[in-house]
Amino acid sequence: MPNFFDRVIEAVRGPASFDDSQISNEWFKAHFFYATDLIHDWMGKELNLSQAKLLNFGCGDGISDLALMLRYGAKRIHGIDVRQEYKKLPTIAKEQLKLQRLPSGLTFETIKPSQPLAGKHQVDGIMSWSTFEHVQRDQVLPIAKDLLNCLRPGGLFFLQIEPLYYSAWGAHLRRYIDVPWVHLLISEDELWQRIQAYEGELDMGEVDYGFDDFGVDGYKRFVFKEYQHLNRLTADELIAIMREAGFEVVREQKNHMQDEPPAQLLTQYPREILTNNEILLLLRKPAA
Repeated sequence: MPNFFDRVIEAVRGPASFDDSQISNEWFKAHFFYATDLIHDWMGKELNLSQAKLLNFGCGDGISDLALMLRYGAKRIHGIDVRQEYKKLPTIAKEQLKLQRLPSGLTFETIKPSQPLAGKHQVDGIMSWSTFEHVQRDQVLPIAKDLLNCLRPGGLFFLQIEPLYYSAWGAHLRRYIDVPWVHLLISEDELWQRIQAYEGELDMGEVDYGFDDFGVDGYKRFVFKEYQHLNRLTADELIAIMREAGFEVVREQKNHMQDEPPAQLLTQYPREILTNNEILLLLRKPAA
């Protein structure tokens, strides 16, 4: 990660050049362009990213953080995660962008689940991309309050979850089972049996850079464990928790799929929950 010498080099030579015209990895492409464009669209109109200090809660491999700096001029981003995928970013960026060094204002930190951040971090904006569905349900409110306390008065929090649990692909298992709502239709044991039996190729747009760490069978176990630990929050539950934590809702957007849910599920769950696959929120900490 960038250090004192990187900052000196950047000060003398300016930002490192990059070439995004030949990106070959679909996961990298989706996070470098789509995710980053969406984050900028939601935060950039309310916050000057070139002057703001940002925190990414659940930064993963850090690709979107890097893209915000390279493509949109963000200067200071600190990514935190319980895993250490971000350690691969220098190599990944060199392979996909011909980038020789990361921006000096990009830093990362590994934390323990539910580790308090307030008091250590004070930022202008926070972002979280497809992370909060993985937070233990009883920890969502405490973590939301902690993140609120990391923000300066008037600071912004952009939060996105996709897919939501009750939507067609809410199990996060589509790379192995391409059947909508399958996790609500069959037992957990059957799900695992289907995953174990899968021998086809994976959609590379859904395979993160952790795959090589686990191997074929290990990745199956990892993905299934992630499914088992999903907190199953609905969009409305998430919004209510964020308000309870003290956030003001600046903007919200619920995206729905057009697919028709199976009739048997419509007798068990509201159509709204079954078709709502994504929630986008822009939250604000009230001004002092």
